[in-house]
Amino acid sequence: MKIILGSHSSGKTKRILELSLVNNVPILCESKERVKRLLEKAQGYGYRIPIPISLDEIESSGVKEVYIDEIDYVFEQLLKLKIGAVTLNKDDYNELEDLDK
Repeated sequence: MKIILGSHSSGKTKRILELSLVNNVPILCESKERVKRLLEKAQGYGYRIPIPISLDEIESSGVKEVYIDEIDYVFEQLLKLKIGAVTLNKDDYNELEDLDK
């Protein structure tokens, strides 16, 4: 799993849009409004990405893999609560891409 890390306005969303375009993998979003914003951003970059999927569409989508933009918002919407902390294994499976370096 690739982890894209960066501060606000560092290019995280542009990077995940690029990955979606290149690998033909849809992006999972917390809402239909976010889907619309991602499509607008992709169009602005000239990217023809797979249609992003909102949380309420995921079960019926039939997709086997997704990329997640703004994972904190997705989990908070999914769980209906604020996320205070998370852990993630640092191993060969996870690849960190730090956009602030």
